Amino acid sequence: MTPLMLWGSEGDSMSKTTTSVPHDSGIPRQMQRDDLLYVMVPAGEKGPTYKGWNLVSQGRRSDDPILAVHLQHGGNYGYYPAPGSDILSLDVDDRGTFHAAGGKDLVRETFRYSAWPDWHKYRAIVSCPDIPAHFRGHKLSIRNVLDHTIVELFFPAGMEKTGGQCIGPGSLHPNGNRYEIYDPDASIMTVRWSEIENIARIISPALADSIPEPESRAPVQSRGKTITERYGLSVMDNLPRDARIVGSEIRGVHPVHGSTSPGGNVAMNPNKGVVYCFRCAAGYDAAGWDAICRGIMSCGGTYDSDVMRRHLEVLDREKPEVRFLERIAWKRSRRRS
Repeated sequence: MTPLMLWGSEGDSMSKTTTSVPHDSGIPRQMQRDDLLYVMVPAGEKGPTYKGWNLVSQGRRSDDPILAVHLQHGGNYGYYPAPGSDILSLDVDDRGTFHAAGGKDLVRETFRYSAWPDWHKYRAIVSCPDIPAHFRGHKLSIRNVLDHTIVELFFPAGMEKTGGQCIGPGSLHPNGNRYEIYDPDASIMTVRWSEIENIARIISPALADSIPEPESRAPVQSRGKTITERYGLSVMDNLPRDARIVGSEIRGVHPVHGSTSPGGNVAMNPNKGVVYCFRCAAGYDAAGWDAICRGIMSCGGTYDSDVMRRHLEVLDREKPEVRFLERIAWKRSRRRS
């Protein structure tokens, strides 16, 4: 074990002994949890190479015998929080900026590890019981005003698949180093989402009035619901490219017509369920945004009756249960009347 000057920011430091996980010993006890799923990664790589690894149905438990054999033969492994988990994994790419924004206190006591001797980059695992539901199934970054990634957040998986995986401690980094644990006795500590949101606001403050109220709302259906409500759509179903958290918004590059602007041209507010394209000066709810991302409507266009008809044809094929349940409800109401 080698003493390293690690944990302080540029002006302060503290001596800490790091411990390598013996690679044939399996997964650290802190990570042997029912709400973490695992994937097999080739030695020296940072991600799996086989198809379907991001499907929850393909995730393995920490005691999976096939995973154990893979590790015993020198393979790497990745992990991600299972559906319903409170676990949040943070991949810190810029320790100085992250710590200056409050990240140092956030992860001071929690389980963390790094493949860099000076710990200028590291990963931390926390429990966050109040993770907003709309973030589940995604991986998002927090970037500074220069569009440099400071930290990536790996959220719990959705019901069918995950948005990303993190390489686990003990694995071999492409730089030739093993991922070493900072404190082998550390637990996974609990944080509040508001603490992470505050850090995001400091690193990448949002513009005060970045998203005007959308003018291109999907029309109300005859059954008294918007298409968004009727089919359970969410703006988070179609994230912009290079998505990142900016205050209470998500910013990124338009997934259809792209962007020539630094930092992207799309702003999304999951809490309000709205998206705004700055190039086209047009806003949408989840239904309008879904139609654009499917190529049914052009960005800046109008969700008219023809767009609605073609959009409903697609949604009905993908979600046949909606009309089925509506018909059952209609029959029951007829009986009562």
